[in-house]
Amino acid sequence: MRIERRLEAFVPAHLSGFFEVCPSPRPEKMGSRNGGPCLQAGVVTRLEVREGRGVRILVNGRRREARTSLYVARSLLQRAGRRLCLKVEHEVAVPVGAGYGASGAGALGLALTLGRVLGMRKEEAVREAHVAEVRNLTGLGDVGAQARGGLVIGVEPGAPPYGRWRRIRVPPGMRVVSCTLGELSTRHILSDPEVRSRSRRLGRKALRKVLAHPTLTTFLRASLEFAEGLGLLDGELREVRELFLKMGAVEATQTMLGRGIFGFVPEERARRMVEELSASLGRVVCCPVSGRGAHLL
Repeated sequence: MRIERRLEAFVPAHLSGFFEVCPSPRPEKMGSRNGGPCLQAGVVTRLEVREGRGVRILVNGRRREARTSLYVARSLLQRAGRRLCLKVEHEVAVPVGAGYGASGAGALGLALTLGRVLGMRKEEAVREAHVAEVRNLTGLGDVGAQARGGLVIGVEPGAPPYGRWRRIRVPPGMRVVSCTLGELSTRHILSDPEVRSRSRRLGRKALRKVLAHPTLTTFLRASLEFAEGLGLLDGELREVRELFLKMGAVEATQTMLGRGIFGFVPEERARRMVEELSASLGRVVCCPVSGRGAHLL
């Protein structure tokens, strides 16, 4: 079949330090108030559009279900009343299922590229990707942050026009270093009533602290308090966090939601830190904060 269109988009990965689950009967209003950096590492999505029907999704070259992206494809085509054959390739540069917002990044990249084909505005694409995450329980607040870039605080939950976001300045020369010890099931955790209840109380407290003093240091300290209170920061993660601090991190905290630690590190210390962590812990990501949000390439 003849290729009709070929498009690409980049969406930054997003780490969360804290979150407050905000339920709503309407998925476009549901979400979380949260905070965390977008990274210059993320997900590149390539879309090929042909005549015909069907959706094929590859993640790093392998066929995957990718239910959040599949939801976006089917929903957008249905809204537009179109029948097309789509080949979607997600090139993911961060760990999957480990708190980097990879599912949201893939969904948003597809929404941006397919939305362009179907003549939709960026705001509509962001809303579609957000709703897909909420309905599939793969995330609650990544998409809105990823659409903007920076160190982002989600002040109000939901997709545009309901959500509201604020950026916090990151001092020059800072790098985000993160490591992953394993996966946590976002779907399982977000469906746990006790975790959702604690997140609302602790997340609201963290947000108030950050908005009262919107600095990198305040964000990191509030995030650490949140992680301690939520109860997912186990002994192994505590040891890794201490290792971050000994190697020169300004502060470090747990990745939400994942069995990992991330921290902000001055550039001159970051390279050696990554070498040592990679030798002992495995997968380590190091990059600047992405000042630019999701965009077509």
